[in-house]
Amino acid sequence: MCHPHDSCRVHAQGAANLAFVGMAVIIRAMKSQLSKPTLAVAALGACAALAAGVVSALDDLSVDVERIDGAGWTAEGVSIHLDLPRGATHAHALVKRLKLAARAEELRDVRIDCREVELSVDRIACPNARIAATLPSLGAQLLTGRVVYGRRTGSLDVELAGLKVGTGSARIKGALADTGWKADLQLEHVAIEPLIKFARDWQAPVPELSASGTATLSVSASGSQAALRQMRVTAKIAEFTANNESGSLAAEKLSLELAASVERSGNDWRYTVSLSSNRGQAYAQPVFLDFGAHYLGLSAQGRWKADGTLLVPTFSFLHRDVAQGHGSATLRFAAEQPLSALTLTLEKLQFPGAYASYFQPLLLDTSFKALQSSGGISGEIVIADGAPQSIDLKFDSVTVDDAARTLVLKDLKGDWHWRDADARDDDKPTTAPDSLLSWRGGALLNLELGASELRFNTVSRQFRLLQPARIPVLDGAIDLETFRIRNAGQPAVAFLVDATIQPISVRELCKAFGWPEFGGSVGGVISKLRMRDHVITLGTTLQARVFDGDVAIKDLRLEQPFGQWPRFHSSIALDNLDLELVTRAFSFGRITGRLSGTIDALELFNWTPVAFDARLFTPVGDKSRHRISQRAVANIGSIGGGSGVASALSSGFLRFFEDFNYDRLGLSCRLEQDVCVIDGVAPAPNGGYYLVKGSGIPRIDVIGGARRVDWPRLLQQLVAATKSEGPVVK
Repeated sequence: MCHPHDSCRVHAQGAANLAFVGMAVIIRAMKSQLSKPTLAVAALGACAALAAGVVSALDDLSVDVERIDGAGWTAEGVSIHLDLPRGATHAHALVKRLKLAARAEELRDVRIDCREVELSVDRIACPNARIAATLPSLGAQLLTGRVVYGRRTGSLDVELAGLKVGTGSARIKGALADTGWKADLQLEHVAIEPLIKFARDWQAPVPELSASGTATLSVSASGSQAALRQMRVTAKIAEFTANNESGSLAAEKLSLELAASVERSGNDWRYTVSLSSNRGQAYAQPVFLDFGAHYLGLSAQGRWKADGTLLVPTFSFLHRDVAQGHGSATLRFAAEQPLSALTLTLEKLQFPGAYASYFQPLLLDTSFKALQSSGGISGEIVIADGAPQSIDLKFDSVTVDDAARTLVLKDLKGDWHWRDADARDDDKPTTAPDSLLSWRGGALLNLELGASELRFNTVSRQFRLLQPARIPVLDGAIDLETFRIRNAGQPAVAFLVDATIQPISVRELCKAFGWPEFGGSVGGVISKLRMRDHVITLGTTLQARVFDGDVAIKDLRLEQPFGQWPRFHSSIALDNLDLELVTRAFSFGRITGRLSGTIDALELFNWTPVAFDARLFTPVGDKSRHRISQRAVANIGSIGGGSGVASALSSGFLRFFEDFNYDRLGLSCRLEQDVCVIDGVAPAPNGGYYLVKGSGIPRIDVIGGARRVDWPRLLQQLVAATKSEGPVVK
């Protein structure tokens, strides 16, 4: 708008007449005492009318305008120059500062070149404009297009092409009027990096990323003044590679397709959005997703309220070969817990895709970091205020195998129902439907499990077995009578089992744990078997019948049973074992007689002995026949460092005997810090100790001299002794 104190300068033949007419119009407008914007419009109209009415008498026309206010825009320092040759009008304009109401920054030194100006009472138009300007964040630009200015309304219509955004290009179409504004933006193969910079300059919430790739984008928006009324966006992003400084976010050659729309409804916004990807990878610590292997599609619609609440009455997703589902949600971003409500219906959670995509990243520091899995899960999950309220899942032939047989479940089927105890209806305690799960087989801690089923109830952090269940284990079984868990998932977790062990072969147990195999069985009643703080304890003594004798295990304690480094503690009492069966099982050399003893303070780390206090001896009053073979004599002599035993057996008349009588034998070993402190059944001359005290003729005594023995070396010798065909003496 041309203000009254601005000048409309005309240089041509008949300039005096033009000036006279122009001044008359301006003076008349001033005398009418109209408002300043009206005066400006009148002055600019006079200049334009003069140019249109006396074009045949002018060569050129220059107009300097201090300020022009339009609908949603302001221009300052406007200089317009019109070339008026006969039959045509050319215009050149310079705008020192151009500001949009919706944008804080301003454009400077905008140059407009119009080869053909269309002038009328209603508008000034340039159908083939060339515009040069420096745009914030995008740098110097040279654009072509159409510009139309409404002289009566102050409206502005613009269509521009040739906008450069990095190595890509953009087209803009916009309209500004008193009733509002409209804008369309088309971006073609624009680099991501300048787009991110542009978005940050516009104060968009973009994370700090180093990124590359290209985007093709279409945006259609409308509004009034600085307010947006509606917007629609479609976008295709290709070869998107990005990462943040900490490495918690990353993408590699990711392709995305986005379609979204928002529309103001009162003080709220209605929205729809869909997003899909079938190429590239993305990482958001700790989850890694490979969209090339598993296509992902998301869609949602709802309302964003003025108080910051996001309502999602419906959403759906398809993660191909991984998960599919739908649901609804409410998020309150101003609240301490943003997730106010969520109802998720899982149509299918499919393995192994679901394990690799969702669960494996969370299990990398556990023994289950390399599970083999198959099958599927469906059901519904309800969350309120960030906490689960109910879970109803159906298992369809789910199989998991950690490859180390710590945990194996085959063909898991059935229904699991869970309820939060704090979710109450009419002040009545919450109850959950009964659950029933069955499996075809499996393994736990390398123990083979047979087919079984459990009927149980789960509320909050509590588990309760509803009816007795039999779980086949190896060649026996465990009959569960009571099984309860309290405070599951908390440090104060409690675990209680009452059960009966139907006889399980010791030989099969030895195979499972990698121990030397021997006969016998384990059975009996288990009561007060508890787990607290990831520690299993047994309140009673576990009895086993092995080697025709009795073994009692008490003070049992197992720490981190499902961790990478389990630690086992117990005390073991041996009563009247048949030594011939024991030595036959371990190929140690034949010994007849009986053996009793104790192994106190036994500690195994990852199932390897690291501490114990053991005493093994011939029981008092044993009347059985006591015989020991040459091989057994030599192997026992090697334990105590008795190097003379081998030479005695290989020379003299002793070499003619296959075995010898003995009165009693015994050994004690206290293991600490990889050193075994050894003693025998009785003191011997010269500070030694009897490992075997002979009797009768031929008589042989095995006397040890070494008191401190390196445990790894001793263990190596014992293993070698059980595998050798003859005496091994070192």
